[in-house]
Amino acid sequence: MARKFYGYVRIAKRIRKLLKCRLSDRTIWKVMRELGIQSTMYRKRSKKPTTTTDMPQKPNLMRHLADLSEVVTTDITYIQLINQKWVYLATAYDPKARKVLAWQVGQQMTQDLAVAPIQALIHQGYTFKMVHSDMGSQYTSRLFETTLTDAHLRHSYSRKGKPADNGRIEAYHSLLKREWVRLDQINYESILDVTESIARYNTFYNHDRETNGRGACKRKSAAA
Repeated sequence: MARKFYGYVRIAKRIRKLLKCRLSDRTIWKVMRELGIQSTMYRKRSKKPTTTTDMPQKPNLMRHLADLSEVVTTDITYIQLINQKWVYLATAYDPKARKVLAWQVGQQMTQDLAVAPIQALIHQGYTFKMVHSDMGSQYTSRLFETTLTDAHLRHSYSRKGKPADNGRIEAYHSLLKREWVRLDQINYESILDVTESIARYNTFYNHDRETNGRGACKRKSAAA
C-alpha cells in the first residue's frame, strides 16, 4: 500500500519483523533523514455538523472496567466529499483488540445509521455484553435503546464534553482521517467512493497496520 503515513518508529518495527534482526529506531530515523523520507499526515480543520442532546447524563458503565473483552464502542464521524457535502461513518469497535468490527456509511446522521453496525454484530452472533457510546441524539434514540434492550445488551455512555471516555474509537477515527481520508479525499465524489475507500483502510488497519510499539528483535543464531 503506497501511502506515506508511516513514521520512523513503525517503519523500524516493520523492518525488524521482516528481517528478524536487531535494528534501532534511531538508525532508521537517520537513514530516512539522509534519504529525505518522512511521513505525510494531514490535519484539516473544517466546519462540520454538530448534534446536541438535552437528555440528562446517563451512567458510564465502562469507565472502571478492568476487562473490555465484552465491550463494543461505537461512534459517528464526518467525511466531506469534494462537492463540500458531508457523509457519515458509523463504526463499531473492539476497544481491547483495537479492531474495527462493523461499520456503515450514510448520507444522513440518523438513528438508523447509528444502530446499523450494532445490528450487524447482533445478526452475526458476535459475543458482547455492553455497548459504549456518547450521549448524541442518535445513541439516546428509542431505536438504539430498544435494539440494545432486545439483545440483552447494557448501554454505557460517555460523559458530556468528555470525548476521552470513548478514547479508543475516537483515536481510530482520528487516525483514519489523518492517515487516509486527507490523502484520498480528492477522489470522494460520491458515497460509494467513500465506502470503497473506508473498506480498504479498515482491511489494512485490522490486518497489516503496525502500531507504534518499540523493541528490537533478537538476532538469529548461526545454527538457526
